[in-house]
Parts: sequence; structure tokens; C-alpha cells
Amino acid sequence: MSPTAAQALTGVRVLDLSRWVAGEFAARLFGDFGADVIKVERPGQGSLTRLAGPGDVSDPDATALFLSLNVNKRGIALDLTDDADRAVLLDLVAGSDAVIESFRPGALERLGLGPEVLRGRRPSLVLTRISAFGQTGPYRDREATGIVLQAMGGPMNATGQSDREPLRKPGYLEHYTIGRSAAAATMAGLLHARRTGRGSVIDVSGQEVLLGGADRRASYLLSAAYSGMTAPRGARSPHRFGATFSGPMATRDGHVMIYVTNQAFWDRMARMIGAQYPEFAEEFVGQRVIMGADRDRFLSTCAEWFGERDKIAVMEEAERNRIPITAILSVREVFEHPHFRERGAFATIDHPRAGRLEYTGAPFRMERGYALHRPAPLLDEHRAEILADAHQMGAVG
Repeated sequence: MSPTAAQALTGVRVLDLSRWVAGEFAARLFGDFGADVIKVERPGQGSLTRLAGPGDVSDPDATALFLSLNVNKRGIALDLTDDADRAVLLDLVAGSDAVIESFRPGALERLGLGPEVLRGRRPSLVLTRISAFGQTGPYRDREATGIVLQAMGGPMNATGQSDREPLRKPGYLEHYTIGRSAAAATMAGLLHARRTGRGSVIDVSGQEVLLGGADRRASYLLSAAYSGMTAPRGARSPHRFGATFSGPMATRDGHVMIYVTNQAFWDRMARMIGAQYPEFAEEFVGQRVIMGADRDRFLSTCAEWFGERDKIAVMEEAERNRIPITAILSVREVFEHPHFRERGAFATIDHPRAGRLEYTGAPFRMERGYALHRPAPLLDEHRAEILADAHQMGAVG
């Protein structure tokens, strides 16, 4: 797509006041589809993601987390405790469609920038407020790291083995999930504003996003409410000793993920392995429950069969036998895979400090959709042009 071509959200302007992953990711999603996203940062320091790495944090313009979350944005540094800088922000608000922020509840109000003030400058404004536990409630003023949100939102209780302590999901997964939900809610607010002329204040609780997440917790809560039973952690094969088998298995060059969830898959896998070990197929095809020495023999033969083969060869043989087993690819293998290359899954852009960077694009194809058209900003990089925009917006507003 040409850098000047109109995209799906061309003409939309979003102010990103957030300083951490969830808000920055939410705002980036709008920039990816053509919105003018203005990243507002603290003078001298910038976003907290500039200091998080990975990379050389002595150069906050070139750390990977910030570079990833802030492509397709312009940048300006404003001190929101300063009257003149607050006036600039309000002028920007007058010409913006949405503001995304992730301060502690009450912080905007203490700065004199609460919802009434912002929407007074732009009645159709959508203000999305991301916090750990929401803008109301007993936990309103509590801070929370990602691991706290996972613990209180439910993911940790559902992750790990039943006989061990709960585990957190890795990386910043919870923050990206919260950011995606915030972006969806903001988009709904923008559609409502376009139809009615009325803006909205969107209160996003990170804990509630995880509590109602797509990976089973909402259904677990519902089933517990009706049955009184809590879904167990790690209650999956081979721990149940039945004709199902899911989980990783080592191969000669890595691992595959097995997802044998019914008798048909089980029998197909037993026959596939049984082509090399006929007695294995004779013993385990049709079996419904295996325990003790039988289970040990089953697992040891599987380990030997898989361990003699490369993961791609295992996956392809499983595909021929209609068994859901897939190779677990490393990041490098995904990056170099011909399928993703042919699909155009990656986009490249040059950054003035970090050099040439390659990003994953949108996970779907859409006319006038995703485009990588602007690298992440240097701190205060676009000050002059944004101040000019602010002056014009304020005059119009």
C-alpha cells in the first residue's frame, strides 16, 4: 500500500496518553489502520516502555518494546502539570476523536483534565480509561502488575499442573489482551459518536478483562455458579489415564504439540506408531483407559518414536493420518517460514536510531487495512508539527 493511500481509519485522530503496554497497544491498533495517533509523553523520560527493553535502555529511542508498541504514531513531550502544556493538550483534544489513558484512577481529575473538562472541549470525544481494577469499587486505588492481574483475573488458577502451584502466562500477554479489549471498546465508542454526536467514557478494568477472557474463565465462572464445581487445573491427559493425550512431546530437533482428544484420534496415533511397533497398535488401539505399567509402556514407546524423528516430519506424517499434532516452531523458524513470507505477514520500516526493523502485520488481509507507514517516534520528535496542529485544532474547537 502506498504511504499516502487512504486507509480504513484515515481521518480519525487518537491521543495516546498511556505509558505502558495495554494503552500503547490499543492506540497502535488505530494507527495501524490509518488513524493519526499522537503519542504524548513525559518530557525528559518518555514512556515507561522506553525503559523496559529488551535492548540497550541507555538509548530509550531504540528499545524493542517501545519500538514495537509505538509504530504508526507521531510523538510530542508535554508536562501535564504545566499550565501551558495542559493548554496544548486541550487544543489537541478539541480536534481529536478519542483519548486513551492509563493513569491511576483520579489522576486526570487532579491534573484538571477529567472527563468533564476533556469532553467540554470535544463533546463527541471517546475517553478510554485503562486501570488495574477500574475507576470505581473498593480496589479502585490499588496498583497491580501483570502477575497480580493474572492472579486476580483467573488465568493463573487455570494454568499449570493440578499437583503444582499455579503459573503465570509469559511475557506481557495480559497487557496485550487488555489493550485489545480497550481498542474494541474505543472503536464501538467512535461508531456511536459518529452516529449520535455524543461521546463516551469507557472504563476498562484489566482484572475484569482477564476474568471474562476468551480462554475459558468466563465459562468456568458460569459453570461454577450453577454446579458449585471449580474446573481443575492441569486435568488433562496423560494425567487422566484415558484415551486422550495432549501436551508437548520431544522430537529429534525440538518438540511437537499433541492434541489427541477422542478415541478416533487415539486409535489413529496408535496405528501410526504401530507401523514401527506392531505390538503397540495391537495393545492400544481401542483402549479407553490405561494405568500403571501400561501407561508407562505407552509413554516410553511414544517418547522413543517421536524422539527418532524431526518435528516437521512428525507433523506431516500426523497430517497424512488425520491426527492433530503440530510442530512447535521457534521465533526464528516462524520468521523464516516460506508460508508466512509468501503471505506477506511481515512489514519493514527504517528507524533513524534502530535501523531497519521488521514487524508482524495484521493477522488478516483487508483492502485499505493495515499498513506500516511511520516508525516509532523519537522522544518529542514531532513537536513542531503537532504544536502547529494543536494551534489549528484549538482555534477550530
